[in-house]
Formats: sequence, structure tokens, C-alpha cells
Amino acid sequence: MGAEIVVHNAITIAGRGAVLIGHVRTGTARVGQVTAPLVLGRAVAQRLEVSAVERLSSMQAGGPAVGLVFRNPPPLGDLQRALPVGSILVLEEPG
Repeated sequence: MGAEIVVHNAITIAGRGAVLIGHVRTGTARVGQVTAPLVLGRAVAQRLEVSAVERLSSMQAGGPAVGLVFRNPPPLGDLQRALPVGSILVLEEPG
């Protein structure tokens, strides 16, 4: 089982890189899950692997808030263009 995350923001955290912040709409976000293919910059579509899930106090109604950290995170601007505020990030089990 994967998860759907409603994107609220993407920020850079020193030592972590680009971090996606959102609310869990369905499922559970877990380390090791991968994104549906994303076009990041000029590269071909690729999947990002979740390396950490930080539970956040809910910023607003809409489900549990999480911060997702990715292994080999893309540049912040690429992540923001691929997943603008309000979009849905789909996380899937690897394999």
C-alpha cells in the first residue's frame, strides 16, 4: 500500500536538501517508498526514494502533516516545478 500526499510546500533544509511538506490524503508514507515517475528539470522521468518521513504538527485541516526527505534529492526549484502547491504526490512500494 502506498500513499497520496497533498503538497503544501517544498523547502531546503541544511544537511537534508529539498524537503516536501504536505498532508497525507490516503495511505501511509514510509521510508523506502518511491514516487510515481517525475520529470525533474530536463532529465527524463525518474522516481525519488523516500529516505525519511518526519511527522509534523498539523498546519491546517487536511490530514496528518509530514515532511518527506528523499535519497539524492533534486534541486529545490525542480521539485517545486514538478510538484506545485496543491498537487498530489503518489508514493508507491518499491519493485
